[in-house]
Amino acid sequence: MTQPPLLESGSPALRELRFAVLDLETTGGSPKARWGKDGRFLQPSEITEVGLVRLSGLVVEERFSSLASIQGFLPEEIQRLTGISLPMLAGAPPWEQVALKLAPKLEGRVWVAHHAPYDGSFLKAWLPEGIWRRHRLVCTRLLAKKLIPELPRRSLAELCEFLGITNTRAHRALQDAEATAEVLQHLLKRAEDQGLNGEAFLALGEVPWNKV
Repeated sequence: MTQPPLLESGSPALRELRFAVLDLETTGGSPKARWGKDGRFLQPSEITEVGLVRLSGLVVEERFSSLASIQGFLPEEIQRLTGISLPMLAGAPPWEQVALKLAPKLEGRVWVAHHAPYDGSFLKAWLPEGIWRRHRLVCTRLLAKKLIPELPRRSLAELCEFLGITNTRAHRALQDAEATAEVLQHLLKRAEDQGLNGEAFLALGEVPWNKV
Protein backbone atom coordinates (compact mmCIF):
# COMPACT_ATOMS: atom_id res chain seq x y z
CA MET A 1 0.00 0.00 0.00
CA THR A 2 1.27 3.45 -0.86
CA GLN A 3 1.80 5.43 2.32
CA PRO A 4 -0.61 8.40 2.49
CA PRO A 5 1.22 11.68 2.78
CA LEU A 6 1.49 13.39 6.13
CA LEU A 7 -0.07 16.80 6.16
CA GLU A 8 1.19 19.98 7.67
CA SER A 9 1.84 20.15 11.40
CA GLY A 10 -1.04 22.57 11.90
CA SER A 11 -3.59 19.82 11.23
CA PRO A 12 -5.37 18.35 14.27
CA ALA A 13 -3.89 15.37 16.04
CA LEU A 14 -5.84 12.13 15.77
CA ARG A 15 -6.81 12.17 19.42
CA GLU A 16 -8.12 15.72 19.15
CA LEU A 17 -10.84 14.66 16.69
CA ARG A 18 -14.40 14.44 17.99
CA PHE A 19 -16.67 11.90 16.35
CA ALA A 20 -20.37 11.10 16.15
CA VAL A 21 -20.60 7.44 15.10
CA LEU A 22 -24.03 6.68 13.67
CA ASP A 23 -26.06 3.73 12.55
CA LEU A 24 -29.58 3.81 11.15
CA GLU A 25 -32.20 1.12 10.71
CA THR A 26 -34.71 1.85 7.97
CA THR A 27 -37.76 0.43 6.21
CA GLY A 28 -35.88 0.07 2.92
CA GLY A 29 -32.96 1.16 0.81
CA SER A 30 -33.89 4.61 -0.55
CA PRO A 31 -34.77 7.79 1.38
CA LYS A 32 -36.32 9.27 -1.77
CA ALA A 33 -39.47 8.37 -3.67
CA ARG A 34 -38.73 6.71 -6.98
CA TRP A 35 -40.09 4.57 -9.78
CA GLY A 36 -39.18 0.88 -9.53
CA LYS A 37 -37.90 -1.22 -12.41
CA ASP A 38 -41.30 -2.91 -12.57
CA GLY A 39 -43.00 0.43 -13.19
CA ARG A 40 -44.41 0.82 -9.68
CA PHE A 41 -44.09 4.08 -7.77
CA LEU A 42 -42.19 3.48 -4.54
CA GLN A 43 -42.62 5.67 -1.47
CA PRO A 44 -39.46 6.86 0.32
CA SER A 45 -38.03 4.58 2.98
CA GLU A 46 -38.21 5.80 6.56
CA ILE A 47 -35.87 5.68 9.56
CA THR A 48 -37.04 3.27 12.26
CA GLU A 49 -34.11 3.54 14.68
CA VAL A 50 -30.98 5.60 15.24
CA GLY A 51 -27.94 4.70 17.31
CA LEU A 52 -25.16 7.14 18.21
CA VAL A 53 -21.82 6.83 19.99
CA ARG A 54 -19.88 10.02 20.61
CA LEU A 55 -16.11 9.82 20.94
CA SER A 56 -13.36 12.27 21.72
CA GLY A 57 -10.34 10.64 20.15
CA LEU A 58 -10.41 7.06 21.46
CA VAL A 59 -12.64 7.85 24.45
CA VAL A 60 -16.36 7.08 24.39
CA GLU A 61 -18.28 10.03 25.85
CA GLU A 62 -21.94 9.23 25.32
CA ARG A 63 -24.41 6.79 23.77
CA PHE A 64 -27.87 7.58 22.44
CA SER A 65 -30.54 5.53 20.72
CA SER A 66 -34.18 5.91 19.82
CA LEU A 67 -36.83 4.18 17.78
CA ALA A 68 -38.90 6.38 15.47
CA SER A 69 -42.49 5.86 14.42
CA ILE A 70 -43.23 5.55 10.71
CA GLN A 71 -46.10 6.46 8.43
CA GLY A 72 -45.67 3.72 5.88
CA PHE A 73 -44.99 0.02 5.50
CA LEU A 74 -42.42 -2.10 7.37
CA PRO A 75 -41.51 -5.13 5.23
CA GLU A 76 -41.53 -8.55 6.87
CA GLU A 77 -37.94 -9.20 5.85
CA ILE A 78 -36.84 -5.99 7.59
CA GLN A 79 -38.69 -7.03 10.74
CA ARG A 80 -36.98 -10.43 10.70
CA LEU A 81 -33.55 -8.89 10.07
CA THR A 82 -33.71 -6.20 12.74
CA GLY A 83 -36.19 -7.54 15.24
CA ILE A 84 -38.01 -4.20 15.05
CA SER A 85 -41.76 -4.70 14.77
CA LEU A 86 -44.71 -2.42 14.06
CA PRO A 87 -45.96 -2.64 17.68
CA MET A 88 -42.53 -1.44 18.86
CA LEU A 89 -42.73 1.57 16.55
CA ALA A 90 -46.33 2.38 17.44
CA GLY A 91 -45.29 3.90 20.75
CA ALA A 92 -42.11 5.53 19.46
CA PRO A 93 -41.76 9.31 18.95
CA PRO A 94 -42.06 10.68 15.41
CA TRP A 95 -38.83 11.34 13.54
CA GLU A 96 -39.14 15.10 14.05
CA GLN A 97 -38.82 14.64 17.82
CA VAL A 98 -35.95 12.19 17.47
CA ALA A 99 -34.14 14.59 15.14
CA LEU A 100 -34.48 17.45 17.63
CA LYS A 101 -32.75 15.32 20.28
CA LEU A 102 -30.17 13.98 17.86
CA ALA A 103 -29.05 17.18 16.14
CA PRO A 104 -27.34 18.84 19.16
CA LYS A 105 -25.40 15.61 19.78
CA LEU A 106 -24.04 15.72 16.22
CA GLU A 107 -23.03 19.35 16.26
CA GLY A 108 -19.35 20.12 15.80
CA ARG A 109 -18.30 16.50 15.24
CA VAL A 110 -17.10 14.36 12.37
CA TRP A 111 -19.97 12.06 11.39
CA VAL A 112 -18.95 8.45 10.96
CA ALA A 113 -20.85 5.43 9.64
CA HIS A 114 -19.71 2.05 8.42
CA HIS A 115 -21.42 2.30 5.04
CA ALA A 116 -21.49 6.08 4.98
CA PRO A 117 -23.04 6.57 1.51
CA TYR A 118 -26.11 4.64 2.72
CA ASP A 119 -26.53 6.17 6.18
CA GLY A 120 -25.47 9.55 4.79
CA SER A 121 -28.24 9.46 2.18
CA PHE A 122 -30.83 9.15 4.96
CA LEU A 123 -29.19 11.80 7.13
CA LYS A 124 -29.13 14.12 4.12
CA ALA A 125 -32.81 13.49 3.40
CA TRP A 126 -34.13 13.46 6.97
CA LEU A 127 -32.12 16.25 8.62
CA PRO A 128 -32.20 19.96 7.73
CA GLU A 129 -29.62 20.93 5.13
CA GLY A 130 -28.15 23.50 7.47
CA ILE A 131 -27.14 20.70 9.84
CA TRP A 132 -25.62 18.07 7.56
CA ARG A 133 -23.95 20.46 5.14
CA ARG A 134 -21.59 21.90 7.75
CA HIS A 135 -20.31 18.50 8.92
CA ARG A 136 -17.89 16.02 7.39
CA LEU A 137 -18.97 12.44 6.70
CA VAL A 138 -16.45 9.60 7.03
CA CYS A 139 -16.82 5.92 6.19
CA THR A 140 -15.12 3.25 8.32
CA ARG A 141 -15.44 0.77 5.46
CA LEU A 142 -13.40 3.09 3.24
CA LEU A 143 -10.90 3.74 6.04
CA ALA A 144 -10.49 0.00 6.54
CA LYS A 145 -9.77 -0.46 2.85
CA LYS A 146 -6.84 1.94 3.22
CA LEU A 147 -5.63 0.98 6.70
CA ILE A 148 -6.33 -2.78 6.77
CA PRO A 149 -5.42 -3.73 3.19
CA GLU A 150 -4.73 -7.34 4.21
CA LEU A 151 -8.46 -7.90 4.79
CA PRO A 152 -10.17 -8.55 1.43
CA ARG A 153 -13.76 -8.10 2.64
CA ARG A 154 -14.76 -5.29 4.97
CA SER A 155 -18.38 -5.65 6.03
CA LEU A 156 -19.00 -4.67 9.63
CA ALA A 157 -19.35 -8.35 10.61
CA GLU A 158 -16.09 -9.28 8.89
CA LEU A 159 -14.21 -6.39 10.47
CA CYS A 160 -15.58 -7.31 13.90
CA GLU A 161 -14.39 -10.90 13.45
CA PHE A 162 -10.96 -9.79 12.23
CA LEU A 163 -10.49 -7.25 15.04
CA GLY A 164 -11.99 -9.39 17.82
CA ILE A 165 -15.01 -7.15 18.37
CA THR A 166 -18.22 -8.64 19.77
CA ASN A 167 -21.42 -7.22 18.30
CA THR A 168 -24.09 -8.43 20.69
CA ARG A 169 -27.07 -7.63 18.48
CA ALA A 170 -26.27 -6.95 14.84
CA HIS A 171 -28.80 -4.94 12.82
CA ARG A 172 -29.95 -2.91 15.80
CA ALA A 173 -28.82 0.68 15.58
CA LEU A 174 -27.03 1.22 18.89
CA GLN A 175 -25.22 -2.13 18.84
CA ASP A 176 -24.04 -1.55 15.26
CA ALA A 177 -22.98 1.99 16.18
CA GLU A 178 -21.03 0.62 19.15
CA ALA A 179 -19.33 -1.96 16.93
CA THR A 180 -18.51 0.74 14.36
CA ALA A 181 -17.07 2.93 17.12
CA GLU A 182 -14.79 0.06 18.16
CA VAL A 183 -13.70 -0.39 14.55
CA LEU A 184 -12.96 3.34 14.42
CA GLN A 185 -10.82 3.07 17.54
CA HIS A 186 -8.75 0.30 15.92
CA LEU A 187 -8.40 2.37 12.74
CA LEU A 188 -7.27 5.40 14.72
CA LYS A 189 -4.57 3.31 16.38
CA ARG A 190 -3.39 2.01 13.00
CA ALA A 191 -3.30 5.55 11.63
CA GLU A 192 -1.38 6.69 14.70
CA ASP A 193 1.16 3.91 14.17
CA GLN A 194 1.62 5.17 10.59
CA GLY A 195 2.22 8.71 11.78
CA LEU A 196 -0.91 10.20 10.23
CA ASN A 197 -2.41 13.37 11.63
CA GLY A 198 -6.11 14.08 11.89
CA GLU A 199 -6.60 15.66 8.47
CA ALA A 200 -4.76 12.87 6.66
CA PHE A 201 -6.88 10.30 8.49
CA LEU A 202 -10.16 12.02 7.61
CA ALA A 203 -9.12 12.42 3.99
CA LEU A 204 -8.71 8.64 3.69
CA GLY A 205 -12.33 7.99 4.58
CA GLU A 206 -14.28 11.12 3.73
CA VAL A 207 -17.42 10.79 1.59
CA PRO A 208 -18.50 14.08 -0.03
CA TRP A 209 -22.16 14.91 0.44
CA ASN A 210 -22.67 15.07 -3.31
CA LYS A 211 -21.73 11.37 -3.44
CA VAL A 212 -24.54 10.22 -1.15
